[in-house]
Amino acid sequence: MTATGPNDNEYQEYRPRHISSNPLASTPYRDDPDAATVSDDSSLGPISSSKWWRRPSIYLFLPAYLVHAIAEGALIAPVLNSIFTLVCRAYYMQPDDELEAMEDINRDCQTADMNATVSQFAMVFVLIQGIMAALVSPKLGALSDRIGRRPILAIAAAASLVSSTILAAAMKSASPHAYLWLLVMPILEGLSSSSATVILTAYATDCTPPVKRVNAFGHIRACVFCGMALGPALGGMLVKLTDNILSVIYVALVMQTLFALFILFVLPESLSQERIIDAQELHRISMEFDAARPRDMRYYLRRLNFLQPLRVLWPNDGTRLVIKKNIIVLTGIDTVFNGCTTGAIVSILLYAEYTFQWTSVETGFFISLASVCRAIALLVVLPSITYIYKRQRPHAQHEVGASKLDIFMIRVSVIFEMCSYLLMASATNSIEFALAGSLGALGSLESPTIRAALTKHVPTENTGAVLGALSLMQSLSEIVGPIIFSNIYASTIVSYPKAIFFASILTFIIAFGMSLFVTEHMGGSLYDSGDGLDIAVERDQSMELESDTEESANSV
Repeated sequence: MTATGPNDNEYQEYRPRHISSNPLASTPYRDDPDAATVSDDSSLGPISSSKWWRRPSIYLFLPAYLVHAIAEGALIAPVLNSIFTLVCRAYYMQPDDELEAMEDINRDCQTADMNATVSQFAMVFVLIQGIMAALVSPKLGALSDRIGRRPILAIAAAASLVSSTILAAAMKSASPHAYLWLLVMPILEGLSSSSATVILTAYATDCTPPVKRVNAFGHIRACVFCGMALGPALGGMLVKLTDNILSVIYVALVMQTLFALFILFVLPESLSQERIIDAQELHRISMEFDAARPRDMRYYLRRLNFLQPLRVLWPNDGTRLVIKKNIIVLTGIDTVFNGCTTGAIVSILLYAEYTFQWTSVETGFFISLASVCRAIALLVVLPSITYIYKRQRPHAQHEVGASKLDIFMIRVSVIFEMCSYLLMASATNSIEFALAGSLGALGSLESPTIRAALTKHVPTENTGAVLGALSLMQSLSEIVGPIIFSNIYASTIVSYPKAIFFASILTFIIAFGMSLFVTEHMGGSLYDSGDGLDIAVERDQSMELESDTEESANSV
């Protein structure tokens, strides 16, 4: 095994280098169907010879994940309502036996002081969740490379289940201090939401050939948007039928329990035992070199540095410079784009309520409409574009790096978001504003495209680590973005309320400018040594052929 020694200045990543003679050798994106077994027991044989429900596939977990997403969407209103109600109860020190109806809030709570108090508590809630996601998502992503995807998914499902249980207990409690229980929820939700997104993306990478990954990631995102569209409608219907907000929480608990049971007893592991052992061996080598470092202050500061997982975005394992440059640029685009879309959304909704006198009904309709349009873009538009491109260039997606289609869709996504924000700023009534917001649905193509492109820049042993690092950057953008755009809106609401839109457009222009530095398909391989490209292409083509054969058999 060949590995470079430790460097005094920075942490090194190590990997086996010689594919021809080393069983632990890496390839750019080794998706070998013959090496992917169903479980730790190698006697079970290759996935291709097992039953369909024992083969890892995105089409196996997507229905279950949709159920989970709908449950999460249904809990949006109860969580906001519980924060307002429980903080109000503590403010006035008036314990109730049970809080039944969503509208059953003391009229005294509808004051400016009370709204300010609740706003501060909600900010702490979101901040804790974002920090937790930033801390754990990259570590769990890398850990999933070494122990498998399913254990981490089970942890995420359990965290979500416990969080909803705490919410139900707090709403049932008569204690005026029950609102403090809610501070545990963002810790669990940060663990659950970030882990589920990262690991499901890694799971899809494991069992999907590169040419189909962007569609697979799009389906995962579509489930999230479907949950945002259908979940609140389900919650509102349950409240109307039962006149009890707890009914929504109980139904969500049942749905989350079903999802957890599916992960534990149905979902097959996507990583073969061989690939898990490879990742464990690589981690062991890195830890041995790290252990040889002197235990000085710099060593302990590095251990405490929560940004350390970002080192995987600039690998020191012989990866070509142009590959590393692409990884940084793609990550930067996603961070800027996500920071703007998530950071400005609250201010945009406040602008609509201020300008068009929207109530919660109109706001809910706008969110549902935007979510439905984004789901359609991911389920219909994205597969159609990739199908046409695949017909024209059947072998392009097997090359190292970002394809012409990847770069095109990233730029188109940014352009449509810019047009959407410009039209919203120009809208003179609610209908124009809603239609303009729906135009930004094509901006949802950015996230799955970025993730699919990144998986073609790293070996499969590092897929979870890279997606975890991307999730860390996303979490940081979701902390910083709202602070920046909220302050912009607050400082311009009196003089020029539309400034929030032009600040967002400027941010999108920056993201578009960054996309100009993404290099299209690089000739050669990932590494300066030229290892592995031919083998990776053959394996990807074999995996794609098997996937097409399986889909044809299922359609029959």
